[in-house]
Amino acid sequence: MPSRKPSPEKGSGRLDRIASLIQAEIAQILRRKVNDKRIGMISITSVEISKDLAHAWIYYSELGGKEKFEETKKGLQSATKFIKGEVGKVLETQRVPNLHFVYDDRLEKTAALIEKINALSND
Repeated sequence: MPSRKPSPEKGSGRLDRIASLIQAEIAQILRRKVNDKRIGMISITSVEISKDLAHAWIYYSELGGKEKFEETKKGLQSATKFIKGEVGKVLETQRVPNLHFVYDDRLEKTAALIEKINALSND
């Protein structure tokens, strides 16, 4: 899985607002307009945008582990063009960024770490 991209311009108000809008819009689109059964209950955890607005990395998490991951990934890849078109309808910019969906495994890593800490404290 790809590592998280460094935020191209941390603190940029405009990029932060656009990322926030894209995050909310994609969550709505997935909930209301995408009917692909491969995409289960996912959460959009964050969005990072390149400085030139050419690319947006959409980080998502889901319950279900690794077996569900591949299925969801294929569903998101299939729906990316549609999602980009829908985002373009509400985004007030000259260009709509290319969307790259990236699985965010921070929740799994956090749960594993807590499990290890609990195991150590029980010894």
